[in-house]
Amino acid sequence: MLTSFAAAPRSTNRAASTTPPGGPGKLLHITIRSLTAIARVLVITGVSLSAVAAVTQAVNPQREDFAQVLAAQKSGRHDQASRLAAGLEDYPLYPYYLYNDLKRRLHHLPVEAVAEFLNTHDGSYLAARLREEWLAQLAYAKRWATFLEFYRSSDDLVLRCRELTARIHLGRDDGVIEATRAIWLDGESLPDACDPPFERLYASPVMDDDLVWQRIVLARAAGNNSLADYLGRRLRGSDYRARHALWQQALAQPGATLGRRDLTDDAATQMILAQALARLARIRLESAETAWRSVRERYAFSAADGAQVARDLAVAAAASDHERRLALLDRVPTEQVDPLVERYRIREGIAAAAWPELVRWTAQPPRGDVYPLRWRYWRARALQATGQTEAAHAIWAELANERDYYGFLAADALERDYDFNHRPVAAGTAETAVLAARPGLVRAHELYRLDRRYQAYREWRFELDRMDRREREVAASIATEWGWLNQTIATLGRAESYDDLELRFPVRHADLAAEYAAKRGLAAARILAIIRSESAFVHDARSAAGALGLMQLMPATARETARRIGLRLDHLSRLYQPRENIALGSAYLQQMIARFGGNFVMAAAAYNAGPHRVRQWQGDTCAAADIWIDTIPFTETRRYARRALFYTAVYEWRLGHEITRLSSVMPPIPAKRSTGDMDCEA
Repeated sequence: MLTSFAAAPRSTNRAASTTPPGGPGKLLHITIRSLTAIARVLVITGVSLSAVAAVTQAVNPQREDFAQVLAAQKSGRHDQASRLAAGLEDYPLYPYYLYNDLKRRLHHLPVEAVAEFLNTHDGSYLAARLREEWLAQLAYAKRWATFLEFYRSSDDLVLRCRELTARIHLGRDDGVIEATRAIWLDGESLPDACDPPFERLYASPVMDDDLVWQRIVLARAAGNNSLADYLGRRLRGSDYRARHALWQQALAQPGATLGRRDLTDDAATQMILAQALARLARIRLESAETAWRSVRERYAFSAADGAQVARDLAVAAAASDHERRLALLDRVPTEQVDPLVERYRIREGIAAAAWPELVRWTAQPPRGDVYPLRWRYWRARALQATGQTEAAHAIWAELANERDYYGFLAADALERDYDFNHRPVAAGTAETAVLAARPGLVRAHELYRLDRRYQAYREWRFELDRMDRREREVAASIATEWGWLNQTIATLGRAESYDDLELRFPVRHADLAAEYAAKRGLAAARILAIIRSESAFVHDARSAAGALGLMQLMPATARETARRIGLRLDHLSRLYQPRENIALGSAYLQQMIARFGGNFVMAAAAYNAGPHRVRQWQGDTCAAADIWIDTIPFTETRRYARRALFYTAVYEWRLGHEITRLSSVMPPIPAKRSTGDMDCEA
């Protein structure tokens, strides 16, 4: 156990909180660099991790004192903050005091003061942040020589443009035009900080109509028509201006543009007419098809152009739920099957149970972002439905080895046990201690203990960016020791490490889940699955929509549920208490399950999106649950329903309970006007 980084209760006794482990009255100060070094020495020499814990606990007595420093700075009491900070120079968060003090005086600081901080804390989150703020101040003051002295290569577009501006002002022009051109050729609007180098680009021989046209094409492709129209005003040649005017007409009046017979047959015109066809197809598909038959006789469209038009017509049909969308999707030539076509094909094929089409469409692996396991599962379903059982079972046999919603469904199809593939991260004592003593992580932990979680997260994220995969796995185990479970989960995601189920699926509040599962007639694993999906065990989580607590209850839902079960909810802050939140969340989940006739799939979707939407998503006929889930219109809810089933099985495994097969809790989804599941059995 990494006991040194487990969350500790804050002492209410001031004297006790400042007494060091070495004995009363002996205040032990250890610099953060010394802390790292000592931890490494202790580990290398074989000292137990508990000894490392004793060393790192030395900073604890200073925690409350430093909290007062930060509070004084926040309220503008800087003299008091300075007095309070005296004697805390070796506390890990002392750089935050220095940073805050430097930041407020940045506009009139001497260069040496900033340089000292940046050099002393080089490689830290605070140094990187102060450098950016210092560079912004220098740019504002037009102190370009000093700006270049402190500038470091950056992916930040504002900083890159300011660096080019500094070089222009100082006459260091080599490569400026080329670098500016590379930035300028972008389909998106660019920050105002880029205007000075852009002005230099506009005045150079490099800027001509061809370059402007390249960016117009990029802007149109990005859907940034306002930028394209702005750029059009920079065109000087009559041919380019006429071409741009034609494109504007194609977007505003696609039908009229396609009907024109005075156009030159060249590559630019053909591209614009193809855009007009795509635009018209989204308005009136039949009109676009008629126009296409006409224009392809008048212009020398290539086979590739024709394939692109076929793709655009199919996408427009799928987006508008046109009755011929399946046929048009099937006609898209292979070379024009892009990620969007793939997504529409899999969605529409599943919804229509178009099994022969799905067999053809899934013959090759997906090129885009369609989830590969989803792709393979539905290929197997299509093969099974078209009588190709042996081929279907071969795919399911491979899928059944995967710990995944689709892997579990494949195992159900073959009546095989689920393979949970649990492989612990198994962070060793030595590597854990060394990583935990890294200065950035020490600061993150201290901030976390001070309940400054956003600042802790920024330190944590900064350090993660500098870690390799194994270090991130170890960091995830450290976050668990701290009790920072949502960061454990997120960090494993950053590491693309998914096999340690004990870290990825915590069982915090398992006692409350079991208690209220028994009261509501639910499985404890289902409650934990909802908590894992909703808040990742952050007890005071608040969503952008206003949902609160572990099970993410909306205030109105919480109040109505509290009235229904007779629980007093005198203040919404009580939803941040695990017991109250789980009491209400489990009651609402049980209500949704009862409302949908015991169908957990529909209840989970309703918990996420609301019961009224689930009613809207029921079809005119019964639907297989796996088909219904994968055709839910909301991506978030579609994924949520799959997670609810998958996470429940994982939590049954975590709790040592009997594993419930997914297919056993996935009855058919009844039609809108049906009275219950019996209507689906005929």
